Amino acid sequence: MIGLDTNVLLRWLVDETVWPVDNPEQVADATRILSDPNERFFVNTVVLAEVVWVLNKPLQQRKSVLVDLLRRLIEASNVEIERRDAAADAIARFAAGGGGFSDHLIGAINRHGGCDTTLTFDRKAVQAADFTRLGPTS
Repeated sequence: MIGLDTNVLLRWLVDETVWPVDNPEQVADATRILSDPNERFFVNTVVLAEVVWVLNKPLQQRKSVLVDLLRRLIEASNVEIERRDAAADAIARFAAGGGGFSDHLIGAINRHGGCDTTLTFDRKAVQAADFTRLGPTS
């Protein structure tokens, strides 16, 4: 199995209509290696969160595009996602409601780890069901 860094995964996932090709050699290398049906690739949760952040913020992709890409990635037969159960849960919750993907991923990992809730000061994170806002009223 081969682990993937965010920049390699993005070069494979994003086409030139979204992100102009600034380094065709890197795109070709990523495409060549990730298209090998005999290899298996590992995507850890940090990489997963970073990919979504890049696609969402700098590349301004819609949530529906992010959800579709995440679902295709987690269902790929040659890709192993760290904490797949929690990642799938986070994708479903992100698709269904408010909050950012990273918040849903943090909450799902913590819940799958046995936590009743995840404390936060982040007002946006509490849109994810697994969070409790810590503050003057808590």
